[in-house]
Amino acid sequence: MNVSVTFEPSGISGLVAQGTYLIDAARRMGAPLGTGCTHGKGECPACVISVKTGADLLSTPTNVEGKYLGAEGLADSLRLACQTKIEGHGDIVLSVATHHHKGGPVVDLPAELEKKFGELSLNQKIAALLKFEAITMSEAFDAAMQKPLSVGTKAFDSLLARSRAAKSENKSKAKDDDQ
Repeated sequence: MNVSVTFEPSGISGLVAQGTYLIDAARRMGAPLGTGCTHGKGECPACVISVKTGADLLSTPTNVEGKYLGAEGLADSLRLACQTKIEGHGDIVLSVATHHHKGGPVVDLPAELEKKFGELSLNQKIAALLKFEAITMSEAFDAAMQKPLSVGTKAFDSLLARSRAAKSENKSKAKDDDQ
């Protein structure tokens, strides 16, 4: 059975199958989440999300989430999309969260990076920029590859809805003809 998932603030939404991990749902729909993710290990802040509605439709938090987000983060409905599976049917609304570290406040990541970058030598800065460019190109390529999948999924969902509507209409007509 399909579940409706909406990502805020982008407003991207779609239907995904029960049993899908939230990170996979985001990638299929083209939602901006999980870039730079460490491939589902729960060791980075790349896929931290805040569950606005539908928390009861999701798997229970994993030990990895407990270690990374802490009790406070889990209490604030923060989850790691790479660790969270859709287990129920209904509507889920998620918000891309700011980075959170266990036992501490939300971190202003850009300011922290700017400070560290400013402390590097010129050669280290150039090397870092080249690495960032390579990462950006890789993520852009991955996003370009995912977009056709997203469009295909939306088209398939639309065709499926039309097919179900037509089937329902045919059943109604057949029922009326029998009477």
